Amino acid sequence: MGTVPLLHTTPPTSYTMSETTIAPQTADLASLESPKRGVLLVNTKSRRGAEWFTEAKETLVAGGMELVEAKAVKNPGDMPDLVEKYIQGGMPIVIAGGGDGTFSSIAHLFARKETVLGVLPLGTGNAFARDLGIEARVDLACQTIMQGKIARVDMGLIGDRSFINIATVGLSTKIALGLQDDMKKKLGRAVYLISLLRALATIVPFHVKLELPSGIHEFDSLQLVIGNGRFHAGPFPVSPDASIDGGWLSIYALASRRKIDFLKMVLHMHGGKHVDLPEVQAFRVQSGRLSTSLVQRITVDGETKLHTPINFGIVPNALKVMVPKDFDEDPHKAAC
Repeated sequence: MGTVPLLHTTPPTSYTMSETTIAPQTADLASLESPKRGVLLVNTKSRRGAEWFTEAKETLVAGGMELVEAKAVKNPGDMPDLVEKYIQGGMPIVIAGGGDGTFSSIAHLFARKETVLGVLPLGTGNAFARDLGIEARVDLACQTIMQGKIARVDMGLIGDRSFINIATVGLSTKIALGLQDDMKKKLGRAVYLISLLRALATIVPFHVKLELPSGIHEFDSLQLVIGNGRFHAGPFPVSPDASIDGGWLSIYALASRRKIDFLKMVLHMHGGKHVDLPEVQAFRVQSGRLSTSLVQRITVDGETKLHTPINFGIVPNALKVMVPKDFDEDPHKAAC
């Protein structure tokens, strides 16, 4: 994942505390035609990257896309430099194939730029694509790129990094640390259940301190999630009104030390009902600060490279992406 100095936003060490959302920029993007000239860059280390690269290229060309380059990227670390080269060159659309880690590593490069991001979900979880309403099928994802509409979506900030889906501490981090790429390719989403059972057996409760505009909130916990997107852990909403284009972050935390309360929370996650439980604290914010005792490692879009304490925030409407024509913009946006 990349750093975010190019965004010209408030530095992470002094995010403005606000729980009242800022009105997102408005633009009639839905009326713009999908760009017909671009590049295709596929991370072949992602779960289906190598398998679907050729099909994606052929489908896009057959659909009328002029591909300046179609590259199977064998080293995921090369993706940001390649993407930045084409954005700086004014390429109308950069079509990227990979999992959530791939999109998290390049999202900041598109912030406040004219280049549109085309999303090919080729990973295991594909949370970012799910947030955008893009199905994890190469033919349907290509159809969205060629026949969809342009939308602006938000980008989260945590420390000096950007994120597109979630940042989390606790059980989710232990799950992420237990995942292996070869297991994800062989077992798909079933690997998450295996890792969850292992994490539950070894998790140690920790104390949380959340500094928000509404005040300081302290409690013991096993899990805390900061969501920029709508969904996490598959089809489950971060909260009932979670949004990827509303201009706010959704936070929830299990305010309990008991593992049985975590399981209770999981059983109520359908439709975001977990936030209604007395054991769960939930917030809607634009910025804040997270501290823990003991110090916790933080997983950001599936990658664990940060630790508490840390500041977090959001850049509303930062990214231009291709979405399906029936993609619903956040219904709460008009009220912001």
